[in-house]
Amino acid sequence: MGKNKEQKRKVQLATRAKNESFRFQVEYTRKQKSIDITGMETELTTEMDAICQNDITNDLFTLGKIVEGIRQELGFEQEADMCSLNGTLVPFILGITKTYPDSTTYNPGVFVIRKPFQVTIAYDNEIRNRVVDWVRAHYDGVKTRLGQPILKLENMIVEFKRVVKNV
Repeated sequence: MGKNKEQKRKVQLATRAKNESFRFQVEYTRKQKSIDITGMETELTTEMDAICQNDITNDLFTLGKIVEGIRQELGFEQEADMCSLNGTLVPFILGITKTYPDSTTYNPGVFVIRKPFQVTIAYDNEIRNRVVDWVRAHYDGVKTRLGQPILKLENMIVEFKRVVKNV
């Protein structure tokens, strides 16, 4: 009985440390980028609480690394208006989205959805397959679902959609 309690306690402490680290890193990144969230402090705290509660902290960091890696190595940007995380503060701070959420565009209920958390990122039709090849080369877990490439993370599924632009 004592050993089981000790293991549960270790898991609780590890989870708490991971969540505190996540909160610190988001705040540190926000200050480094000089992102002003005046009037939206409560929304940021609520978002971080939901992210920690749903255990998608590591997955958000991974997604941020993917978007940044694609930007740096391939020079490609996602279609800004097509990301399912638009209107949220934490993905904006982490560089996943490019659109700053203000009081009118803020989407408060994104992170209260049950696991696995579904995220959609879109790239132009001309470059999407190269993006997926890059992700496949750097991360395990790239599969296809209903004809769309997806990346399965621990508690998140990232779908890479293509956008066909009218000429």
